Amino acid sequence: MVPLVGGSLIESEVVSVHVYLYSMVDGTSAGWTGILYRILEHEADIGFEVYGKDEADLFANAATVLFSLITDLDRVETRLKREVAVADSEVLLVVFLNELLYVWDVERFIPKRLSVRVKNGRVHADLEGEILDPERHPVRKEIKAVTYHKFAVQEEEGALKARVYLDI
Repeated sequence: MVPLVGGSLIESEVVSVHVYLYSMVDGTSAGWTGILYRILEHEADIGFEVYGKDEADLFANAATVLFSLITDLDRVETRLKREVAVADSEVLLVVFLNELLYVWDVERFIPKRLSVRVKNGRVHADLEGEILDPERHPVRKEIKAVTYHKFAVQEEEGALKARVYLDI
């Protein structure tokens, strides 16, 4: 499980978000690491670039950035569990992030921790978090959708990098 932790919203700033990683094999902790991402300027939307060592890591890190833009994840507790599963061969990351936004829109569920598995064009995520409490979780940005505009995933220096734009 990966606890999601909030980050800065300053455009064009490179941000490191610290996340405590749990081994998916034996459940032991693997220690602290950082998620490096950059907010991208856009005239009407907001975008970000995010990195991961593999697809599952990239998806978890992208979810971290997405929800850190919505609210302060340091204030979210792990009271409830949800599951998200999607399949798409072309743009799986966009479909996955939009499914997370759907859960947010319908239930106001904010994931604090997630475990992601990606295989054969399918992603499955176990989420832990809670329902929005406006007193503890001020909404920073209301995000309508993850778009296909300028979306890209590429390998860069042994890691995966995704560029994602959000309709706000």
